[in-house]
Amino acid sequence: MTVRVRPFAERDYVALARIRSTGEQDPTTPESARADDAAWDSRFEKVRLVGVDEEDAPLGYGEIYQEPARFVPRRYFLRLAVDLRMRRRGVGASIWGALSEELRTRAALGIYAWARDNTACAAFLARRGFVEVIRSYDQVRAVATAPLPTPADDERLVAKGIRIATLAELMREDPRALEKTYELYYASRLDQPTLGRVTVIPFDKWREQFVDDADALLDSYFIAIDGEEYVGQTFGHRSSTEDVIGIGVTSVLPSHRRRGIARALKLRLHAYARAKGYREIHTDTTRENKAMSTLNDELGYVIVESIAGYELAIRTSP
Repeated sequence: MTVRVRPFAERDYVALARIRSTGEQDPTTPESARADDAAWDSRFEKVRLVGVDEEDAPLGYGEIYQEPARFVPRRYFLRLAVDLRMRRRGVGASIWGALSEELRTRAALGIYAWARDNTACAAFLARRGFVEVIRSYDQVRAVATAPLPTPADDERLVAKGIRIATLAELMREDPRALEKTYELYYASRLDQPTLGRVTVIPFDKWREQFVDDADALLDSYFIAIDGEEYVGQTFGHRSSTEDVIGIGVTSVLPSHRRRGIARALKLRLHAYARAKGYREIHTDTTRENKAMSTLNDELGYVIVESIAGYELAIRTSP
């Protein structure tokens, strides 16, 4: 079989959706893929290629892109997958070869990729010099038995001058609630371990993702407040399963850590999930974020999947 690599075309969306859904276990439709591409911020680079057979049928795809929320010039992220029926025939290698040339022309310094353990992707990356630099744990908690906030918990917060409110409530009482939440989101996250350094995106893009998105639940976006200052946050969001709520981010300003604020925020989200009839809470954290990993363990979250983040440092000519 001869594999040819060419640029992605409009006619490839059906194949892209199938390959992402089966090869990456990322449920995708042609319509959702088109919508994601239409919403892409053109200030950031993205190159997508497809490997095709003699009849121009897509066998796999790969793309390199600059992640707006992890932007560092000349550093890229990678997605690559091959049709399950066409693996181990050199399709992935051909696509990677073409993407490597794209990286070379851009004088790239490095590239990042995520891969599930014990998969073809993990082995593929390792053979090409990618090194694991971080590990993310998907975790689950049954709502029925999850710990809830107690009056004693509330009293301890009050004694420390901390109160907790939802973003929905704060938007009614504070005209700068969204701006302050946006500032908190990044001030409390910039030092958290991630694959690629967290960078600030514009306010309107943040609002689209975390406030205006159809999956946002503003009455489950809990914010800890010290006086007038927003100091901690956690928020839930709708998931693809109706009786499952996901936790987006839990973070606290460095100045207010180790006061039990993150725990109190999560307990409020547990109570919300119980009241709304959710069955499970899903979240993720990195192995390197030891404080959050410890808290999740204490609250009874169970690891159900481990995903490695890889980096390939690219040598450039002097």
